[in-house]
Amino acid sequence: MNRSLRLITLGLFSLSLLSAQKIYSFREPDRQHSYRIAQSSINGAPVLYDLSELPSAARLASMPEEGRAKRLLDARRIVTAKLLVQTPAADDWSKVNATAPRQRRPSALKGWWVVEYASPLAAFTAAEQLLTTEGAPAFSPVFARHMEPRQALQRSVNDPLYPKQWNLSADEKVSVRPGTAWDSVTGKGINIAVVDDGLDVMHEDLAGNTYPIEGGYHVNFNGGKKEDPTPLLPKESHGTQCAGLIAARGFNNIGLSGVAPEARLMGVRLIAGDADDEQTGIALTWQPKDVVTHISSNSWGPADDGAAAGRVGPLQAAALETGATSGRGGLGIVYVISAGNGRGEDDDSSYDEFSSSRFAIGVGAVNRKGEASSYSEAGMNVAISAPGGESSPPDVLWTTNIMGAAAYQLMKKDFETTQAPINYSDAFNGTSAAAPQVSGAAALMLERNPKLGYRDVKEILMKTARRDALTGGDEFTTNGGGFTFSHSFGAGLLNISAALAAAADWKNLGPLLSQSVAIRSDAPVRIPDGDLDGLTGSFDFDGAKLRVESVELVVDVPHGNRGDLAFLIQSPSGMISIAAPRPNDEGEDFLKYKFTSVRHWGETSTGSWKVRVIDTEKNGSFGSVEGLTLRLFGTAQ
Repeated sequence: MNRSLRLITLGLFSLSLLSAQKIYSFREPDRQHSYRIAQSSINGAPVLYDLSELPSAARLASMPEEGRAKRLLDARRIVTAKLLVQTPAADDWSKVNATAPRQRRPSALKGWWVVEYASPLAAFTAAEQLLTTEGAPAFSPVFARHMEPRQALQRSVNDPLYPKQWNLSADEKVSVRPGTAWDSVTGKGINIAVVDDGLDVMHEDLAGNTYPIEGGYHVNFNGGKKEDPTPLLPKESHGTQCAGLIAARGFNNIGLSGVAPEARLMGVRLIAGDADDEQTGIALTWQPKDVVTHISSNSWGPADDGAAAGRVGPLQAAALETGATSGRGGLGIVYVISAGNGRGEDDDSSYDEFSSSRFAIGVGAVNRKGEASSYSEAGMNVAISAPGGESSPPDVLWTTNIMGAAAYQLMKKDFETTQAPINYSDAFNGTSAAAPQVSGAAALMLERNPKLGYRDVKEILMKTARRDALTGGDEFTTNGGGFTFSHSFGAGLLNISAALAAAADWKNLGPLLSQSVAIRSDAPVRIPDGDLDGLTGSFDFDGAKLRVESVELVVDVPHGNRGDLAFLIQSPSGMISIAAPRPNDEGEDFLKYKFTSVRHWGETSTGSWKVRVIDTEKNGSFGSVEGLTLRLFGTAQ
């Protein structure tokens, strides 16, 4: 029987939230994925828990209450009124139609449809019915899940506060150095979608750059009017703070200035509540009917606790690809994504499928001394860094806050030392603060040269990054293609003036090509326990030469305690990409798990590449390698 959903009865956690005894295994587009149903529901919607995000039952039960609640929140998946259904054989929808859907529509994922029901419970009932239907097509619920702002501390040119903005000052060691850029480019004509918890469209220092609420320029998935992204609560200030760093209106004698002081802003209110995978996909490809979305700025993602698996939903992943390959007339939406704030939890951004996407620019943070910020995650995916500051003045960033006394009083309550006037904040930090500055820089670059593709923007930023102001962290290493990277800083510190100079007469990269080599043994190969030599596989690329851009490694590695594992990619030149072990991750298995590296950008594809899988802890928890696939993306050489 071909079923997308298998129902299994197993022993269960002795926790009230997980006291039901059913596990559902859904056939998602790229893998089989298991969930345990909870006893509780949310507003009538069934709740499931992603088993890949949870440790063993014994470990979960032994956790402190606060830690257990956090893990359950990260693993929680809320059933929506939608199923994601693969096109049935012979396009026969009769079995699905028998479950009484309201409508269906093509999804962002080719060959899959979003089928909508009257309610989440109706969708779940339909899933139960399809379970017993012979020959039912593959499907999975479209889940809503919890996402977190990536701010390390929730401190919730005639512009009078501009002198406070050390991140823009030419006199500072660590600055993005717009220099004299604003004499010629200010982001005018460039549209930026701020995907976050809201945007105060009527803010005194943003209103000159935001589109009106009427007209379908903004969208809200979190309660309130669909076309109005304005925050509903004073604590929902994160998106407005990000927006100020991008494009607070400059030269208006009010407040402060963003990196792109005349770029236009569109609010996409997504993470003030749980948003489902389809909504997240729509948010990432947000395209009002009469304007072009040039840039999507994202300072959020999966939990940065060093334990979350970091996967994204299939529609979210498909949306990134669609936006990058089809947006902006084929030049691609420029996706800027914060790399994460889990360094204190031994997290590694390599395990964040969102900021690791080859369609995105992953951004780390540095403090005022030029060090990697104490929270900023290292990773093979980190492309560039920007000022993110630390947790206390003066090493924090000034930006806009939600208008009005309520938000101001909340900030004063949380941070008694604040010196910011009403409507502004001097308490912002995190990779959440770093990414918007890169979004602003991209706006300046696209005004200078509107023909740049998304890959061109990424390469220019990496090629022109500064390293002279940076200290500590993982050392910088130059690869075989002449690009220099650190796992801590990416290619270095954002350098706006140099990026603009390069963008002016840039010749665009050629069509993107790919090559792939897979290794799969007849039987799983045991990884030596606690042996740093690990298990090494060789991948010989002897076809047409590519000038490499992104490298993807897809692994099938069952392991009883996956946090023990580290993964290394080594190019023929000797350049190494590392996904470090994560001691807080007590989950099981990396199956169809994808890592993406920028550290081999510019290298040649030809030769023998190595992948090493290392079990770093000798603790009796064993694993094996079932398969490895290495994919190289780049241009003809």
